[in-house]
Amino acid sequence: MRTLSRYILREHVSPFFSSLTLIVFLFVLNFAFQILGKILGKGIELRVILEFFLYNIAWILAMAVPMAALIATLMAFGRLAGDHEITALKASGVGLPRLVRPVLIAGTLLMVALIAYNNWVLPEFNYRSSLLRRSIMRKQPTMQMEESLFLFDVPDYVIHSRHVNHETRRMSGVTIFDESDSKMQTTILADSADLLFEEQHARFNLHLYDGQIHRNTWKDPDSYSMIDFESCDLYIEARGMVLQRQTSKYRGDREQTIAQMLERIQEWHERDPVRNERRIRSYWVEIHKKLSLPVAILVFILIGAPLGIKSGSGGIGMSGGLSVAFFLIYWIFLIGGEDLADRGFVPPWVAMWTPNMLLGLAGIYLMRSVGREGTPLQLPHWIRHLFRKRGVIQEDSQNQAEMKAMSRLAAELEEASSDEEPRA
Repeated sequence: MRTLSRYILREHVSPFFSSLTLIVFLFVLNFAFQILGKILGKGIELRVILEFFLYNIAWILAMAVPMAALIATLMAFGRLAGDHEITALKASGVGLPRLVRPVLIAGTLLMVALIAYNNWVLPEFNYRSSLLRRSIMRKQPTMQMEESLFLFDVPDYVIHSRHVNHETRRMSGVTIFDESDSKMQTTILADSADLLFEEQHARFNLHLYDGQIHRNTWKDPDSYSMIDFESCDLYIEARGMVLQRQTSKYRGDREQTIAQMLERIQEWHERDPVRNERRIRSYWVEIHKKLSLPVAILVFILIGAPLGIKSGSGGIGMSGGLSVAFFLIYWIFLIGGEDLADRGFVPPWVAMWTPNMLLGLAGIYLMRSVGREGTPLQLPHWIRHLFRKRGVIQEDSQNQAEMKAMSRLAAELEEASSDEEPRA
């Protein structure tokens, strides 16, 4: 029986990690499309961008692990049922609870690991991501000179250049309108200029060649003056264009461990529980969410095993479709419950645990149904035609398939047993 448990678990390993990788990739891709438009043009180093994405992968993993567990269970048991190995095992007296038991044990270990991850790792990554996000959003765009266009990015200055060499950062035909002094109008003309950025001083250095400085006060037009120069340096402060790391001791509810949130709840109860009621509810919602989402792994295993057997398909098409459907249902209940709990319509524990309870009951019902009958799931004709066309559902001779499954299962179990024997 130990050999059978290992055989079933091996069927889950590859689907779990492959689906986890795919889910994380899709989430990261969606996140990239959302955030890249806000940070491009700000001159952010690639190292900082990668660091920002690394911090945000933390919450993506917290969501992806339960979904990957569902897909892996559907694919593994679907493959076993599709090759009629489930039928062969039932004929040998092995029931469905015995087949699901090792998966539930492995799921429990994964659940405990995810609870620890959600409690200690995720809050720290959320905190660092929040600080870095604020730093990036406060950074102004880097000064990018374009030919024959007025640049308004630098505070108090408007810069125009007829020609720009981006490789040497040399500009020619330069006109600068200095608006730093509200009482004086200053215009600088230069034949050419070199643009340098001094990061240690957070400023731009425009080294101008062969030009003139024209000045006059707004109140007295006759106060006009002109200065010729062969070369001069114009320093422009650009502190907002340097990424300055933000520091803060404040942490939101998603940036704290359960112990820290319980401590805050106790403080609010001692001060004024009525005035802080909304904060207390919000923190209890987050505490229950940190626990309920990992428990969903076991719920999805209870649903995935019988559904995989009923579908009789271990392909990613069927498994992925069912997984997305159930995860969307779960997520709608979770988000809706969180909103209701924050508003005080339902207790936080009810809002966060209802999806697990409902889907868990559905999983138990499906387990009992499949354990008693083992009948295949009757899909609509057009769905079966679609999957059959794509090679997901195959119709073989029932007796021949079962005989092949029994032979294959016996050979694999015999091989696994021989691996466990001590070698001479």
